[in-house]
This record gives sequence, C-alpha cells and structure tokens, in this order.
Amino acid sequence: MDLINYGLRERYEQLKKRGDKLAEIKNVIDWESLRPLLNDLFTNDTDQGGRPNYDEILMVKILFLQAIYNIVDESMETEIYDSVRFINFLDYPESVPDQNTIWLFRERLSKTGKDKALWKDIWRQFKEKGITVRNGTIQDATFITSDPGHRRKDKPDMVDPQMPTVSSWNDYPNPEKKTKDVLKSASIDERRHSLTRRSKDGSWTKKNNRSYFGYKLHTIQGVENDMIANYSVTTASLHDSQIDLSIPGVVNYKDKAYFGVEGKGIDAAMDKALKGYKLPIESIRRNLRITRKRSRGERTFHGGHTYVTTVPRVRVKAMFLCLGHNLFNLLSLTNRRKIALAIAIS
Repeated sequence: MDLINYGLRERYEQLKKRGDKLAEIKNVIDWESLRPLLNDLFTNDTDQGGRPNYDEILMVKILFLQAIYNIVDESMETEIYDSVRFINFLDYPESVPDQNTIWLFRERLSKTGKDKALWKDIWRQFKEKGITVRNGTIQDATFITSDPGHRRKDKPDMVDPQMPTVSSWNDYPNPEKKTKDVLKSASIDERRHSLTRRSKDGSWTKKNNRSYFGYKLHTIQGVENDMIANYSVTTASLHDSQIDLSIPGVVNYKDKAYFGVEGKGIDAAMDKALKGYKLPIESIRRNLRITRKRSRGERTFHGGHTYVTTVPRVRVKAMFLCLGHNLFNLLSLTNRRKIALAIAIS
C-alpha cells in the first residue's frame, strides 16, 4: 500500500464513523462475478485498440456511481478524486479513467447489449438471496428529459471551455497516423464545436398540459419489496400502453393509461371513463384500491435529465439507475430483517 492510499484509508475510517451507505451496498452483490460477462468486451486483434488500461469491474462501478449521482462524463474524474467515499467504493484504484474512456466503455456496453446481460446476472444473484417478485407488480413510466436542440444563453456548457484543444482528423494528413487518442476525443470535439446537442432519438410529448422532450423509462417492480424486476427505454412519444413488462401469472397494477390493453400478466389496470360517461361507483372504489397498491411504485424515482443522444445509450444509464434503486432497497430490506430478527431473539 502506498503512502497516498494509506492516507485516504485513514481519512475514510474517520468518515466511516458517520455512516456510509455506499460502503454498505458495496458488498450487497458480488461484483467480481460479473467479470466473465465482460471478458470479450475488448479484444487485442482489432485496429481499434486492445484491452483497456482500466479494469472492467472498475468501469462498471464508475458507471454505477455516475448514474445514481447524475454526474456527466466531463465531471466524473474530478468527482472521484474529490470524494473519499467514491475512492473507497472503487477499492482505491491507482488511477481513474478520463471522460473519453468512460464514454467509450458505455458505448461498448450499449452496442453489444452487455448491459442487459449484467442486469440478468445481477437478478440471478438477487434470486439466490431469496428475492422474488411474485405477489403483485406495479408498472409505471417516467420521463428522462433531453436537449431538444435549442441552446439557452444562460445554459452552462457541459464541456469546460478551458479544456485544452485536442487534435482533430485534419491534423493527420496520413491516415495511418490517426491515433487512438484522436478517435477517443472525437466526441468531445463534436460537443465543443457543435451548434446543438439535440438528441437523435428523443421526441416531444405532452402530459398534464406540460410538454416534455426526450425519452421514457418504463419499469415494473414488486408490490411487496419495491424491487425493479425489469425496465425498458423508449422515445418519449411512445404511449405507456405499448410496453408490456408484466410477468405471466402475476397481477400487474397499472394506471388508466393502460386501460383496455392486455398483457402477459394478470391485468389490474385502473378503469377509465368513456367519453360522455361517468365511472360507476364500483369502478371508482376499484381505482382507489389499485391507487393504494400503486402508490409505492409512483414515488420510486424520476428519470432526470440526460446528455446522451440515443435510446441504447440512455438504456445503459437507465440500467445503472435501476440497479442503484435495487441495491439501496435491498440494503434497506436486509437491515429491516436484521432488526426484526434481533427483536424476535430478545
């Protein structure tokens, strides 16, 4: 252990006395077991470069931190160095990746679909712990807003204007001398000089007389434990009812947006009055019962804002956001069980 890490560990021990949920969830799942899923993410036999300098599990943990704290790529490296809690969660790495490396790793996850494999394997671990979603589910959707294309004068540039200018393709007349560093920094150049960062897959929609631009995160979670069982990301204009995340044989509580649409699960959508007609008292009472069931799911979280520009890229960010919800929720469930057990023993 070098002197710097020793000092950080000593500093963290002082902080730990005040409590650190990040350290608690660090051991909720086996991060190392995810490594086999990522072994073929990088290869040494392509002209795009070989195996990265940074460990794959380190990169996964960084994307996790980025999602739950809503930190942009350009700020992530600074935030890691600035937070001893982050450093401890990442197991005191000798160095941390820059914004280009983070962007490229997320891009590889989105293009290969490895984020879906990670989600599936993590749920395997949940099931081994006895966590299931079988006593009813809640399906809902939330907006993830994005840049519609216009830039407000008071909106800060997400790329630091003081960042040194990076080389461009024009600086390399010989194609063979176009280095990997140029390829990695291409996205930063584009964001710095472009007139707009309009989302490619985002779309407009309206809800409650308010317009939204961007994407929509669809989730389904358990009634009894609040664990998100599955998720899907679409453009914002797609109607909620077009996504069915229900589980066969399990009751699925849904709001009026899903009225009249059957899914794989047992339908429990709220009744919706037809135009010119009022709901009978039986339907009103039924809707109230469903609302009580759904109230837990509707306060789970909001999708927030994103600066990535396609559905696959937003999907990766959403996966880590949902994972964060599940890990913190599982930690809460575990602590409640420990308390209940202690009371029972006493």
